[in-house]
Amino acid sequence: MTIRNRANAAKSTGPRSDAGKAVVAQNARRHGATAQPDPERVAAWARIILDTPDLGPIDLLADDAHTRFALALAVAEARLAEATRALNDFEAGTAPPSAEEESIEEQITEFRAMLAEMPMTARDRRTAMSLIRTLHKARIRETRPGGHRHRLLKRYWREARAQYKRAFQDWLASLQAQVLSRSAQAKNPNLRNKASLLPKVV
Repeated sequence: MTIRNRANAAKSTGPRSDAGKAVVAQNARRHGATAQPDPERVAAWARIILDTPDLGPIDLLADDAHTRFALALAVAEARLAEATRALNDFEAGTAPPSAEEESIEEQITEFRAMLAEMPMTARDRRTAMSLIRTLHKARIRETRPGGHRHRLLKRYWREARAQYKRAFQDWLASLQAQVLSRSAQAKNPNLRNKASLLPKVV
């Protein structure tokens, strides 16, 4: 009965328990494609974008549109870099196994041990062998090029690229507004203290 119950459970489309969901939730952290960007990398990108090598953490907290757009672009750059790395690692065959893949391997090992050690009826043995084949197929779907994980990493990369494009356009608009503001001030010094007349960043 235990073998048949586990065979039925293997047909599940995903984890249902809180513990199982917690394991799968770590997939993003493993491959890094959707994990929160490393603050140090974000800061490094911000220094490049703002052309300020000595930029400190406190400077990134400045409440002005120009700095906010620069920080958003830095975050987008870091996320795109991580998504690209994760996708490239998978396609090169150097990516670490996902939590889902490790779970499948553990189940295969467990059922093989049961076949070797536990007395069971011929029917249960056939069920166990069928389950092992099902798990092997699930592992192939998870790890092969064009499989579930590959498609997921490609989606993460497309989302990161789209975020980068939006952040880059906002940054360009911010630069343009800054240039127009300085140009207006240079032509008319009386505008320097009239914030209401400065172009708004959109």
